[in-house]
Amino acid sequence: MARTGPQKIPGASQAYFYGAGRYSGSDMEVNCGVVHTTEGMSLPSYNGGSMAPNVTGVPNMKDRTIRWYQHFDVDESARALANKLGGVDTNTANVFQIELVGTCDDKYKTSWSGKQAGVDYLHWPTAPEWALAEVAWLVRWLNQQHGIPLTCVKDWLAYGKDSRRPGITPASYGPSPARMSMSAWRSFKGWCGHQHVPENDHGDPGSMNFARVIELAKGTTSKPTQPAQPAQNEEESDVPRYLSLGMTKAFTLQPGEWASLAWDTEWADQDDGHPAKGQTFATGAHYNGMLHVRADGVARGDELQVRLVEDDASGKTVKNFPPTEVVGTSGDTYGWVPIVGVVGNGTRVKAQICHFGKAPITIERAEIKAHIWPL
Repeated sequence: MARTGPQKIPGASQAYFYGAGRYSGSDMEVNCGVVHTTEGMSLPSYNGGSMAPNVTGVPNMKDRTIRWYQHFDVDESARALANKLGGVDTNTANVFQIELVGTCDDKYKTSWSGKQAGVDYLHWPTAPEWALAEVAWLVRWLNQQHGIPLTCVKDWLAYGKDSRRPGITPASYGPSPARMSMSAWRSFKGWCGHQHVPENDHGDPGSMNFARVIELAKGTTSKPTQPAQPAQNEEESDVPRYLSLGMTKAFTLQPGEWASLAWDTEWADQDDGHPAKGQTFATGAHYNGMLHVRADGVARGDELQVRLVEDDASGKTVKNFPPTEVVGTSGDTYGWVPIVGVVGNGTRVKAQICHFGKAPITIERAEIKAHIWPL
């Protein structure tokens, strides 16, 4: 079976990639995903790859981001599930596996070995919105590039007490009512947890709110209401706000034509600097992040350029910044462009794109992920 589509996750570190060595896996075409938690606070060694998933997510609590470490290609079987003789395939059942650094154990809901949840580590059943949005980014990419459905199982039992399995603690461990039968697993597509896979007894990721991850990945939900914040002192003001926007409606771009990217999907906008479905993404703030763009029809070697532009309150452009170049490749062209700067009060910043080929191209998708510090 051939591996189709992009096999490397954009931006993921390949420093601990095991797919080319002793523990390389089998070819497959992923159509489902399994989520694990590592029950630790750092990137595991996985015994040199013998127990590794496809990718591990390591939260950066200060920056409110997740750093992804890829261990196997997307369409390559990983090794994080138990697989017993004479039953069903698990690791090789077209499954993409994610390990999330942190815990699902409700014993560590607030503290763990002298560390504080939400500050030093993540208790994934109570994970903050930014962490779920980071996971949703990867889930969305896997849907777009490999067709894993944006659906998940209904019941995610707690790794602790749970009324859905009274008298058993942890409720999600072992032969729980949430664990699939072998026949259900054979036909399963979408997302589930380690606790749902047959021939396994682990109960991670507990009662993680994966339904919210799916909502964020679909981009069909409004952002949650932010509680009123107390006045910040100087130390607190150093904590950035998180921004995650998407352009999901493809459009045609003519040669030599600068077009502004309109962000029709909002996964997170803690600074409230993005007007609904608007083009600008920040005002009165420092910003630091990345813009990802995917284009179809760019001839190999042709230039695609992305630049930032500032508009005043009336919408008139008052400043153009130098562009960043993306060079066309065979097939779809993917570009990652840094977006770093300061926009004053009364002005707003947006992104524009242009290409210098001979024929029209299609801008298929764009995303912004950034941290915002209000002035």
